[in-house]
Amino acid sequence: MLDGDVFDVPIRKDIVHRVVRWQLVKRQQGTHSTKTISEVSGTGRKPYKQKGTGRARHGTLRGPQVRGGATMHGPKPRSHAIKLQKKVRHLGLKIALSARTDEGKLLVFEDLEVPSHKTKNVVSYISQMEDTKKVLLVDGGDIDKKLKLATQNIHYVNVLPSIVSECLAF
Repeated sequence: MLDGDVFDVPIRKDIVHRVVRWQLVKRQQGTHSTKTISEVSGTGRKPYKQKGTGRARHGTLRGPQVRGGATMHGPKPRSHAIKLQKKVRHLGLKIALSARTDEGKLLVFEDLEVPSHKTKNVVSYISQMEDTKKVLLVDGGDIDKKLKLATQNIHYVNVLPSIVSECLAF
């Protein structure tokens, strides 16, 4: 029997949106960078005299108006991560599990024993399930060695240990 505190939570799209946005923003690398006027290589000498040439006045060839020069107010390396409360994160996970349960796309096994470490056994077992494009196996405690070996070469199967179970019991 599934626990009602986890698998029977009303679906709130706003919480799911916040959690998904938090995950995606946290994943961004943030290594974009442009050079400011002090970082562009070049001389500090005035390119030509101030008056008498008929051209615009310039003090350096490293400025933003010159080709190959600096970029003003450009991106610098930073973290894009936003903060999200732990209770909201846990609620988002509970809502996602509840939604999958309502759709009938969540299967819970008490004990999933794999007879051998062969990949074809797991592939044949998954092919028996209908409309299965991705599979997430969450194993209680440490992951079984046979299960890990049998699934590591299948791109649509992920195996995770259940470190989330402590998060769900608060």
